[in-house]
Amino acid sequence: MTHLALVVDDVRQRHWLENQLVKASHYVLLSCSADELEAVHGGLEEEPQIWLVLLSAKRIERALGYISAVSSAPTLVLDDWPGERDHLVRWYTQLLGKLDAALLPRSAPSEVAELEQVWLLGASLGGPEAVTEFLAAVPVSLPVGFVYVQHIEEAFDKALSTQLQRKTPHNIAMFTGEARLRAGQVLIIAPETKPRFLPFGRVIASSKGWRSGYRPCIDEVAEGLVAQYRNRLGLLIFTGTCNDGEQAALRVRQAGGQVWTQAIETCVSDTMPEAVNRTGVVSVSGTPAQLAATLSSRLRGKAKK
Repeated sequence: MTHLALVVDDVRQRHWLENQLVKASHYVLLSCSADELEAVHGGLEEEPQIWLVLLSAKRIERALGYISAVSSAPTLVLDDWPGERDHLVRWYTQLLGKLDAALLPRSAPSEVAELEQVWLLGASLGGPEAVTEFLAAVPVSLPVGFVYVQHIEEAFDKALSTQLQRKTPHNIAMFTGEARLRAGQVLIIAPETKPRFLPFGRVIASSKGWRSGYRPCIDEVAEGLVAQYRNRLGLLIFTGTCNDGEQAALRVRQAGGQVWTQAIETCVSDTMPEAVNRTGVVSVSGTPAQLAATLSSRLRGKAKK
């Protein structure tokens, strides 16, 4: 029997979840709102095996910070509560699947570095080849994780993931609604799912859709990443046919991060990197291999200091 902790502000939603989880042979060790969390948890004689959290965006950061500080148990940030009953059944079924997956025995930790930087990779036409060349030349041991936004049709996102898995040393993950950013990982943003970035590397699906005509959208992904990573975020724009990434460049640089581009003479289409170059905030430009070498050199140099 799994001992669970529920942190849910809405009383009706919390009670409904309690009842359903008990029926599924789980034991609810803690059930409270965000305001009650520290007091209720402080009175426990044993620790939860997993935390389930359903809170508004304004209230979730403090709760996750507390949980991360006091517990090593996994935490599931639940998708927004569905409005219709048919959707609720589907939502709960997906929750049980995520719960089972989170409770599987963990494999031994691999020799990977702590996440120090996050780099957002943006591309359009010609992007898969350029980004593959770049990632193939970046050592997996570096303390950096990547978020990859590629303008692509939904039918081709699995092919993109397969290509990167075969030709690069990194752990490739397609974002489908729940993930954690780690060093040595490339998180591909799928066209159908807009991400929401949370503290401690957590990523969940946003309840809001893409505002832009681009799906996925570099500018919108950068907006969320900047809020969490500030000067630890870098932006690298590769070949592409539009100006998506132009606003991202300004946001990243304003937050203290770095902005790089692929050299325009090596692009299938130079429209996207040229638009970013015109912002005046680009500090490095080069071929995919040169960009990989520069990133590797700088991160290794930083580690020696």
